[in-house]
Amino acid sequence: MFTALYFILTLSFGVGASSQTVSQHIMAQPNVGFVSAHGTRLFRHGHPHYISGANYWQAMNLGMSSGPSSSRARVLDDLSTLSSHGVNTVRILAASEGSQYGWQADRIYPALMASPGTYNMEVFEGLDWFLAQLPRFNMTAVVSISNYWTWSGGVAQYVSWATDTRIPYPVQWDHLRQVFVGGEYQAYLDYTNRFYADPLVYNTTQRWFRDHIRRVITRTNVYTGVEYRNDPSILAWELMNEPQIIPDDYDQLFRWINETASFIHSLDARHLVTTGAESKNGQQWFHAMHRSPYISLASAHFWPLNWGLYNSTDPSLGSVDFAIQEMRKFVRGVSEWSQELDMPCALFEYGLMRDQWGSSAGLSAYTPSAPVTHRNRFYAAVADAVLENGPC
Repeated sequence: MFTALYFILTLSFGVGASSQTVSQHIMAQPNVGFVSAHGTRLFRHGHPHYISGANYWQAMNLGMSSGPSSSRARVLDDLSTLSSHGVNTVRILAASEGSQYGWQADRIYPALMASPGTYNMEVFEGLDWFLAQLPRFNMTAVVSISNYWTWSGGVAQYVSWATDTRIPYPVQWDHLRQVFVGGEYQAYLDYTNRFYADPLVYNTTQRWFRDHIRRVITRTNVYTGVEYRNDPSILAWELMNEPQIIPDDYDQLFRWINETASFIHSLDARHLVTTGAESKNGQQWFHAMHRSPYISLASAHFWPLNWGLYNSTDPSLGSVDFAIQEMRKFVRGVSEWSQELDMPCALFEYGLMRDQWGSSAGLSAYTPSAPVTHRNRFYAAVADAVLENGPC
């Protein structure tokens, strides 16, 4: 799901081979500068690498040279601030889609892809510029190539293009009009899952999606002259932000993940590939979404409010402490499951709104003066849980 800022933390590292042995192996390879995985550890420049970061979905549009959504000065200020706090990774989006039905509520504009294969090159060059800034701050980026949710258009838009039907949006807050819009959540899930589960549109949606993947991965950055697939500033490719499960069909979701990750690997064998999964549906689904040999970094998200584990209108510590208790179980679980797959794992998203957020609506939820007592308590607990279940 989407909010202003999320954090990324390296989660699972097994013992495996000795650091000296692995470092010698990494340094013998021609890919120095790229982040690599060896067992359950990440390495860069021959040394163990740990992720601490923030999600920065607005990167492409803020990086544009002009236009109402551009603000390069803000990007530089944000990256400087993040770097000063020890952040070394940002998670960004290399996808946003327009609609054949015109303007849609609560989406990123301008879109990178107006229709299949039709790109706004100013937005693409905004992504180029953003990636070119990362070495200045000693940062890398996890680059998501699609999104399950509507705020960027998302893969539901591929289904809309393929079927020439309107997306049945779930209920969401329209920040511009300050009203709730949309309908039933399940109808949206069923519609969006057609992207990778409906045989009637699968070949079409996947052809368009692979064309987009190829366009991104083989793109030459106009500011650096380096193809994205040769850029060590990119830490990993992410298949999708938060792909949702297909009820009772492990095999089909695995098929899509495996085929897509294999296609990425055929274009670029040097970068890590991750799924973007929340990993909220238990061990069996975690394995289904991460057992492809082309997936090299496991993914987890934790959102207690969205998952019904936190009462945002309850000012007592009991509410947030219950969320913390469930978070600890979750972190312990995904850490163990990733070790079973001999794979590093990152907690790519977690978050909690400001105190009493549920009693307000719209932009007032983001008022800087609102207290953050529960959020600070929760964030400190997350960091402790990652440390307890992480580096050995």
